[in-house]
Amino acid sequence: MVRGLSQWTKTLSFPARVSPQRPAKESKVFHVSPSASPTSPPSPINDTMDKAPIITDENFVHEHPVLSHWNKMLAVRHDRRAAEAWEPSVTDGLDRFRSRSTSPPNFQDTEAEKAIMGSIVYCIHHKDGCKWSDELRKLKAHLNTCKHDAVPCGNKCGAMIPRVLMEDHLKYTCAQRRARCDFCAKEFTGHTLEKHTGTCGYEPLYCENKCGMKVQRRHLGQHKLGECAKRLVACRYCNKEFVFDTLGAHHAKCGRFPVACPHRCETAVLPREDLEVHLKDHCTTHLLSCTFKDAGCRFKGNRFSLDKHLEESAKMHLSLMCSLVTKQQHQITSLKSAISKLSLNYTGTLIWKITDYAVKMSEAKAKEGMELVSPPFYTSQYGYKLQASIFLNGNGTGEGSHISIYIKILPGEYDALLRWPFSHSVSFTMFDQTVIAEKACNIVESFIPDPTWKNFQRPSREPDSLGFGFPRFVSHEMVKKRHFVKDDTMFIRVKVDPSKIVAV
Repeated sequence: MVRGLSQWTKTLSFPARVSPQRPAKESKVFHVSPSASPTSPPSPINDTMDKAPIITDENFVHEHPVLSHWNKMLAVRHDRRAAEAWEPSVTDGLDRFRSRSTSPPNFQDTEAEKAIMGSIVYCIHHKDGCKWSDELRKLKAHLNTCKHDAVPCGNKCGAMIPRVLMEDHLKYTCAQRRARCDFCAKEFTGHTLEKHTGTCGYEPLYCENKCGMKVQRRHLGQHKLGECAKRLVACRYCNKEFVFDTLGAHHAKCGRFPVACPHRCETAVLPREDLEVHLKDHCTTHLLSCTFKDAGCRFKGNRFSLDKHLEESAKMHLSLMCSLVTKQQHQITSLKSAISKLSLNYTGTLIWKITDYAVKMSEAKAKEGMELVSPPFYTSQYGYKLQASIFLNGNGTGEGSHISIYIKILPGEYDALLRWPFSHSVSFTMFDQTVIAEKACNIVESFIPDPTWKNFQRPSREPDSLGFGFPRFVSHEMVKKRHFVKDDTMFIRVKVDPSKIVAV
């Protein structure tokens, strides 16, 4: 590429010359700046001098006499131009300039030119990475081959591209490059290829329904409508939409899917959701069991024969129902017995809650000998079976003035394995239900059975009607003074302790 001298020297950097009077570390690169001057004739010397820079570093100029003379010469020439001492029509070459300039300054100008053109400079692209450095006169030739120098694109796209980037430009970014589409193999220029990219009908794309298939763009619409496994399709029986690959599973349970009667009646097909009603009420060949099947009737027949059977077998069905009721009653009794066993107390301690005390006390006063009995309880899982009884209006010596309480020994399931007579200590406690627990005054009575007493021998099937206890357990006056009855409720504890041999 042809360049003027002023273009070369605008960004020139000269290696500093080491002065004998200065150490090498003070040497520096000086820069030149172009001088503004009127247009001169196209003589090589005139062109060189017109476009040559005036060196502005004064210290450097003083140390280099040749450069100092060069600056003076340029200044004189510019002054002469201003005074129109130079002819503007000079168009000859260097010979004509020398023939008209025979004075000593012309000789000095030539020497300055040689000195300047022989100066060592760097490439104008040294900041871009070019390492070239040589005489100024060789710069033009270097720029013709410098890989960092910008040259016009060979495809005439108008871009100026450094030689080092030209290959990539021609291949990828040049608007006038020729390239083929990777999918349809058609040839395009760079500009039209960019428009073509993203619209090529042969480019394979993944289906938008995420079925996993890759289809050419031109066939994508057809694929989504008729081939895609994830497309939405309507069930032709219920008209609801489903993904295509789940439609078969939907048909297996679709309520409107047509099915045949399993008994092959005159009804050919019917919707699945109507099949149950059909078999129950309309199918003429379906075998039905008798209504009294659970009672034991084993008849089976079609709808018409079943109606006739029910009319003719009424007595048999009644007999079957009576037998079923009797069987269920036995089952209920057995279940009640099992439940009562599960609810039995096997701890040896009974907390007896007597509710509606006022009503029961009134009944006891009105009816002589009225006795309340507790739920039975055991001393252990395989121990003695006991039951407490109470006379609210008293019994024996306490009748009418005290509450009487007794303990009974009932026939148990494991009496044959137990030791007789009964010898465990028994205690009765009536709880004081005062608000302050520390001030409660409970009443406690206990005893140790006498082995000679009949009450503590192994009971017969008919237990003792009274038992053993305390006829004067608590007086009616004491019950009224303390909080033994609260919210019309009384609590009594009966405790059997096999470890104690002394009564409380």
